[in-house]
Amino acid sequence: MIRRTATSKPGRVFVAALAFAATLVAPTLADEVKDGEALADRLCGRCHVVSQQVGPAFVDIAKGAHASRDALRDFLRGTHSDVRHPNAMPAPELSEQQIDALAAYIASLHGAQ
Repeated sequence: MIRRTATSKPGRVFVAALAFAATLVAPTLADEVKDGEALADRLCGRCHVVSQQVGPAFVDIAKGAHASRDALRDFLRGTHSDVRHPNAMPAPELSEQQIDALAAYIASLHGAQ
């Protein structure tokens, strides 16, 4: 009698395909983080990176309760100043690709000192 196990050929092929797909995603995320860092420096650095900051440092934002990539994307899509907060961060005019890159970069700082 032939017994099939969890390591049958179709199962091994599926696992190998998943492993290969994971290797394709990793460089994309790394590239997105790198692009986000460059954007953050260029577009946001005046307020968030310099020594006399107006806004919090990105490392501090990344450690906050609302620092998931999805929450950061939502924040970057919205308007931040209003009548109650006229000096709040202006709404950035960013493409979806720029929003994704910035969110990836800030979220990547979660474990930074």
